[in-house]
Formats: sequence, structure tokens, C-alpha cells
Amino acid sequence: MTVLKALQNNNWVSHVCPLLTSEEIHEFVTLWQEIRLLPRDEGADDEIIWRWTTNGEYTTSSAYRIQFMGHFKKMSITPIWKAKAEPKCKIFAWILLHRKILTADNLERRGWPHDPLCKLCNSAPETPAHLCKDCPYTSAVWTHVVRWFDLQQLPPSSSTSTVYRWWKMCRKVFNKERKTRL
Repeated sequence: MTVLKALQNNNWVSHVCPLLTSEEIHEFVTLWQEIRLLPRDEGADDEIIWRWTTNGEYTTSSAYRIQFMGHFKKMSITPIWKAKAEPKCKIFAWILLHRKILTADNLERRGWPHDPLCKLCNSAPETPAHLCKDCPYTSAVWTHVVRWFDLQQLPPSSSTSTVYRWWKMCRKVFNKERKTRL
């Protein structure tokens, strides 16, 4: 159905899903009133323009490119795959560094139910950075890890804003010989 046909005699109304709440009905009526006031050229053909290419034509490569636009930066995380660790630990680290862990902030972005506070300290918003480096409980765990491996102190978690930057600073603590022994 073309846009023109949908607008004639308010045919577009029949394509609206069942309205269940008063808010949906209010939005529907407001939209209906706005659409009735729009000027239209009845002789013009409908035209679809893909805004992600310069010529307005859809391409698979442009769709793929915009799918990831603004979602990840080029990170040097190859050391994860070289680590002597179980695959599930490597995968967790990869997901963590890409900020895709389902912490409260990510659940909120998806519109999923969540409790915004960290379950460990119950005092700060649950984010990947908080959960893995900034939470007082996590800091205590890192203190034990430092003692267990007889390391010098890890960089303070507050010195960086992201888990990725902190991870890079922590990697500098280990010299190459020590990395292979652990």
C-alpha cells in the first residue's frame, strides 16, 4: 500500500495494532490529528531514500556498516585469546571489554527489568567498570589476587574510566617472563 492510498479516507488507521492503554489511545489521536494537517501532493509518487549512502540506494555493506556504527572501537584485545585460561574466561573477558555484559546499565538500555544498584556493595550503579574494578568488594578480591601471585600493586581502579584502559595498565605490571609462568 502506498502512502497516498494509506492516507486517503484514513485507511492507515486499520493498520494500527490494537490500542490497549489510555496513553496509546492519546498518542494515536495526536498522530491522527497531525497527519490530517500535513500537506500532500497527490500527483507525486512515493519514494524511499536510504539515508546511509550518498546516492540514497540501499546496499548490504551500508547496512552492515551502520549496524556497528558507534558501538565498538578498535581495541587491541588479542592477548585475551593467547591467555592460558579456559575458553569461558576468555569469552567473558572479550564480552566485558566490549561492554556487552548484562549489567544493570545495559539492561536499562534494552528496556529489560533490572535493579540499578550493584548486588555486591548495594551502594553504586551496576556497570561493567564498577563490577570489575571499582566496587569495594571487587577491590578486596583484587588485593587477594595481588598477594596470591606475589605482585606489585595493581594500578588504582580510579585512575581510569574504562575496564579496557585499566586492563591495559594492569598488563604492564607483568613482564613477559612472568606472564608465561602464570
